[in-house]
Amino acid sequence: MDTEVKAIKQHKETRREYMTLAMELKRMFAEGERTGEQKKETMMILEMLREGISKETTARCARVSVEYVVELGKRNHLL
Repeated sequence: MDTEVKAIKQHKETRREYMTLAMELKRMFAEGERTGEQKKETMMILEMLREGISKETTARCARVSVEYVVELGKRNHLL
């Protein structure tokens, strides 16, 4: 197995493909984390609006603009 690993390390094209794959996996992981965080943020904002918390307070707590809260609230029939 060590022989195969050494051979692959010496093969430039294979090494380049591996590095490209590694970078793509990192990008996909980071994108997935951002998407998950955005979903949590959206759910929090919607729940705050359902609870009757003002759009100004909701925006301040979520660290987003009031306009964003209003748009999200309207799209979800809460405002």
